[in-house]
Amino acid sequence: MTLAEMQEKIVTARDTLPERTDAGIVNLDADQRIVALNEPAERLIGMPSEQLLGKQFAAVVNLTHLSTLMTSGISFSGQIVTIGSVRLRCDFLPAMENNLMVGGTLAIGLAELVEEEASRNELQDFLQSASAFMDLDYHGIIILDRRGIVVMVSQPFADIVGTTPQAMIGKHVHQAYTNSTPSRMPIVMETGMPEIGVTHYMNGRDVIASRYPLVKDGKIIGAFGKILFKDVREVALLANRLQSAAADKGELRAVAAGNHAFKYDINSIVGHSKAICELKETVLRVAQKNSNVLFRGKSGTGKELFGHAVHAASNRRYGPLVKVNCAAIPEHLLESELFGYAEGAFTGAKRGGQIGKFEQAHTGTIFLDEIGDMPLTMQAKLLRVLQEKELVPLGSNTPKTVDVRVVAATNCDLEQLVKEGKFREDLDYRLNVVVLTIPPLRERVEDLYFIVKSFVDQFNTEFGLDIQGLDQEAWDVMKVYDWPGNIRELRNVLESAFNVATGPLIRKVHLPSQLARLATGPAAASGCDSAERVNDHICAKLGKKNIGEIMDEMEKVLIGKALELCGGNKLHAAHLLGISRPGLYKKLHKHYGGMEDVP
Repeated sequence: MTLAEMQEKIVTARDTLPERTDAGIVNLDADQRIVALNEPAERLIGMPSEQLLGKQFAAVVNLTHLSTLMTSGISFSGQIVTIGSVRLRCDFLPAMENNLMVGGTLAIGLAELVEEEASRNELQDFLQSASAFMDLDYHGIIILDRRGIVVMVSQPFADIVGTTPQAMIGKHVHQAYTNSTPSRMPIVMETGMPEIGVTHYMNGRDVIASRYPLVKDGKIIGAFGKILFKDVREVALLANRLQSAAADKGELRAVAAGNHAFKYDINSIVGHSKAICELKETVLRVAQKNSNVLFRGKSGTGKELFGHAVHAASNRRYGPLVKVNCAAIPEHLLESELFGYAEGAFTGAKRGGQIGKFEQAHTGTIFLDEIGDMPLTMQAKLLRVLQEKELVPLGSNTPKTVDVRVVAATNCDLEQLVKEGKFREDLDYRLNVVVLTIPPLRERVEDLYFIVKSFVDQFNTEFGLDIQGLDQEAWDVMKVYDWPGNIRELRNVLESAFNVATGPLIRKVHLPSQLARLATGPAAASGCDSAERVNDHICAKLGKKNIGEIMDEMEKVLIGKALELCGGNKLHAAHLLGISRPGLYKKLHKHYGGMEDVP
């Protein structure tokens, strides 16, 4: 973040502080250094701004325990600091960016001797002694004085309530919460009995919280609350993890029971290139919302991995993650797969019917891969689910409500499919809420080393080997190869090499023959000749055939060449062409009439 952006955040925070005409305003950076202050602040501190700018505020004013609170991004009000014999009343509001504190604003003024001063001092004494053991990294922390006024609150707590710290500070706790069950902290202060690990409804979710009375010399001086789990489902998550660890030493990072758990999270995405780092940051921000997400990218770039990451970082991670490949399911079965069917819907239907993928994903996420291959008839029904949040199983007239977030993926140009009448424009609009493009491997070659190392470690474990890596000649081949199949092709290449490697290093001879041939062999040397032949072919066809027919001929030639290079292996050929295997089968049927006619 630039200095100008940081200052803008600080000014925004300052403008939301309670209005006090005599207040001194001190702007701090993330290290609590003074970056700006007004004239009343200079008078109260007793030093001109020239001597204060750039100094840490704690070096000028005795902050005691407040320094720790400020560093942790805790908002507070009415706390007392001293400069010599002068006592100042202090309010603090942090400036946050992506859950990190980038600075903050202090409003200071002369402390007044009021009726509540003694209780404030007692509360401050408690906070000073408690700050050493208070864990400020909880999901949420709130502290009240004896009157029930919020004097301290963390940003995560305010986020859960659905408001801001500045909107809560200085209010009675019953006015500070919105869309929530009234706080029981005043009751805890009256009874003197803590409430530990109890459920509380806050802003549309059940949280697990604890509340404690603050007691000094036998007298209750306030209350302290913290949120242990910001969603009650986290308790089930923890139980599942413990049970899984006992049974299987954590083989998977799945966080829910059954087959609909996610296996990957944002840390599973390997890469340090600028494009990937920015994409991962965006995924983490987008995941917190409930908007539909569409991943675009060539086949093999890891779209499903990113889909897992969105689910894992969202508040739906305790629900199921259901994956559907829209290209792999026959058209006549797709509706029953997605929406389920009622008993007797068709011949052979199961007794009692069957729930579909959308119902299975209720409260969670459904990942629709190859969404561009979905038939038009199904697109209309999918649009209704996205718009109305309800579906009708096949053979039924009763609609069912579902709460599902849709994460879709495609390697197609949906806008072009819309123009061709193969994809609904209104569905395209619904899916294009958040669109994230995953770069192909050839555009982030700097990640190649890290991805290869990750796969080498993985295959060493699977194969029981101790391969150290690649020799220089093998690396030279890997770096000049174009990787049309992206990460998936890279994984297959390394797995193939592991099957034939005989020493501590993978050598060029261990790589698949088509890889070395395409990268350094005669095909590369004769590239100019090939290009000239293609150019001559196109020129010969112009005026005799339209562009669609010419492109079909070129596509057929490419498919035939890919199959030849891959020895007839259609999976490898699909990777080489950068398309899915079902997509290759469609093209084979188009150009050859069926697999048996492929030369």
